Amino acid sequence: MTKENQQVNNGLASALSLDEQSINSMNNPSQIYKNASPYILSLHYIPLANTYKSNGFAATAVDMPVADAFRDGGFEIDSDTLSPDEIQQLEEKMSDCNDVEVLKDCLRWGRLYGGGCILVNTEQKADTPFNPETIKGKEVEFLAVDRWQCIPLASSLYLAEQFMLQDNLHNEGKEIIFDKSRVFTFTGKTQPYYLRNLLQGWGASVFEDIIPQLNEYLKANSVILELLDEAKIDILKISGLSDLLMSAEGESVVRRRVDIAAANKNYKSMLTMDANDDYDQKQLSFGSIDQMLEKIFLLICSCLRIPYSKIFGRGASGFSSGEDDLENYNAMINSDIRVPATKILKQMIDIRCYQLFGRKIPDLTINWKPLRVMSEKDQQEIETQKINGYIQLLQAGILSPKQVAEKLAVEKIVALSDEEINALSDEIQAEYGNFNDLIDAER
Repeated sequence: MTKENQQVNNGLASALSLDEQSINSMNNPSQIYKNASPYILSLHYIPLANTYKSNGFAATAVDMPVADAFRDGGFEIDSDTLSPDEIQQLEEKMSDCNDVEVLKDCLRWGRLYGGGCILVNTEQKADTPFNPETIKGKEVEFLAVDRWQCIPLASSLYLAEQFMLQDNLHNEGKEIIFDKSRVFTFTGKTQPYYLRNLLQGWGASVFEDIIPQLNEYLKANSVILELLDEAKIDILKISGLSDLLMSAEGESVVRRRVDIAAANKNYKSMLTMDANDDYDQKQLSFGSIDQMLEKIFLLICSCLRIPYSKIFGRGASGFSSGEDDLENYNAMINSDIRVPATKILKQMIDIRCYQLFGRKIPDLTINWKPLRVMSEKDQQEIETQKINGYIQLLQAGILSPKQVAEKLAVEKIVALSDEEINALSDEIQAEYGNFNDLIDAER
């Protein structure tokens, strides 16, 4: 595979090829300057899109942290001013409108391109400031786009008062202007001022700081493919080959001789030759390639802060259980995904509250679910401890039976309807003998 073919077949490889000026700028005596490329991959969205499409590990590095951040629903909505029925109504509305999926798309494009947006599409004019007071009972749609589809109409993201949406799929290529109050942005990894200025205030792609490792990965794969073609080579030594090639029909005779030998060998698993001819076979060994690839994979995983098993599907080896890697991975999800997503998610939920209830809920909170996956046994033990704690509060007179039932229903430990909860009173113990019996019966 030639270098040119490799660049054509792989978008990222062509994106990472440096021009002569860039290479000359890197020829500095300092080792830091030699390894610091001035090339900004985040500004070239087509190679990034081709990489996301063509390379499985690249798509996994973008999608998996976002998917894991919202695993098992991802979060729970809590509010003292909203009843359980209203919270359920809000959750159902968000589920019907695929709000979480829209947010996940925004986060994915932010990781891939360094910027993603969510647009608020209502019956109001898109280029006017958004007024949530007028959307009760009306249609509201959230749209997820990337930074190259939603362009700030200013020199930087921070100064933009309006954004231009380019949508060739739904709007026949027409450009739509959105007021900044209708645009929620998620930027990728924050860069220093110089690079932030070149990126117009957006962040960088997750692949920006692992360019050397990605080059090693792509080069290693290309070399392996070439070696596989030459892993087993048959060598046929023909007596008087040089003199034979000098004749007029020498090339055709040699070609026919080789074809006959190959066909005879494939058909009968044996080879008949002249006494002066010779046959040999060379076979390459790939014993050290696996170790070389593993080191490249580990470098990629360490830069992405994603465990080896998550990216390349190989579990922990040796004495490691992999829990330390998962803890570091979960910390990355909390800091890089959930923290910036919370602000956008809160804005989306506030708009849904205006749409459903006509008001903003001031005490509404978002509680993210734990990332660590517990076994059924561990989950049962935690639920039992919670139930015992509520029973103790009940017996001490701190909580009433109705309050305990509400808390157990909110935490989804016990399946109690609103009618059953409202029917509870302080005389419940006289009917059931013990509140614990009711919980056991409902479970």
